[in-house]
Amino acid sequence: MQFFIRTKYEKRPPVNIVKKTLSLTDGGLVAFDQFTIDKGPCDYDDHVIIIVPGLRETTHSTKIMALAYSLLKKGFPNVHILNYRSSCSIPMMSKKVSLAFGEYNHLNEGVESIEAQFPDKKIMLVGGCYGAWCIMDYLSSEQSNRPSIVGGVLHSCNWELSPEDSNVSGLNYHLYHKKLVVDGVQRLEKYLKEEKEMVGEWFAEKGVDMNVVRSSRTMWDLEENFIAPLTGLSGATKYYERVSPVNKCHKVKKPVVIINSRDDFFAPFSRYRLPEFTKNPNLVLWSTAAGGHVCFVDQLFPVTSYLDKAVPECATLLREFAAGGDD
Repeated sequence: MQFFIRTKYEKRPPVNIVKKTLSLTDGGLVAFDQFTIDKGPCDYDDHVIIIVPGLRETTHSTKIMALAYSLLKKGFPNVHILNYRSSCSIPMMSKKVSLAFGEYNHLNEGVESIEAQFPDKKIMLVGGCYGAWCIMDYLSSEQSNRPSIVGGVLHSCNWELSPEDSNVSGLNYHLYHKKLVVDGVQRLEKYLKEEKEMVGEWFAEKGVDMNVVRSSRTMWDLEENFIAPLTGLSGATKYYERVSPVNKCHKVKKPVVIINSRDDFFAPFSRYRLPEFTKNPNLVLWSTAAGGHVCFVDQLFPVTSYLDKAVPECATLLREFAAGGDD
């Protein structure tokens, strides 16, 4: 229900978008836009924030713009968003899956681009859901062990994926889960229509049967029928093992704050009690009693989200920690 409320009633914040692109070394091209606001110089210009969106989000998603606006208002003037391949009207130019599916080299190239533009600044990574998986994947890799990376602020991150996560019913299924699956299939149909030769050839190479994909009713179905084969894995179970943060969190060496609601139906709170999470002192959990998945609505008229308060606050704490402040 919260997802429906935010999607339908949240108003676009007064944020400006500076369109930019990032050319990837594999021949791909992605939108790497920057957010700005009509405000004078800011005292806190020492950090750059890279937002990694959720699977259905882009630069132009109201939730993303609201988050960027809140960070800008908090004193972070350099806020960028690294979009997925084939989003923001940019065609698919290489046979690669988007970074939500465990391809953190995409994110690493975004980090390197920011380092080249702002050699003296620190970098924070912010993301939710699929974007949070990608950030955890990156922060558990050797590529993230660079002085410029301060850490990350994540939210709504499923700690250990399970087939049970697709057993969603009622309003949660009809207003979110089903829509996620339908949107995913429609996006694939769009790719096939617009870039039939390359995408069709790619799907055939990977053994993706679109007739089977079209029959998907849950995220498990979509991951079993499409995502797993496209990433070279034998099925959804192997894909879940690949992307679940629980299997790589022991490698994270940068501080990460994870905001999660206790009633998140898509990222069960009970999995944060796993010893793999609690044993790493670099991981901090910020829990809320309610908030659902990715929305955290805290006011209806006008619609606002608790995330737009919590994420900037966590980013400020990371900035102070990096500066050598009190624990």
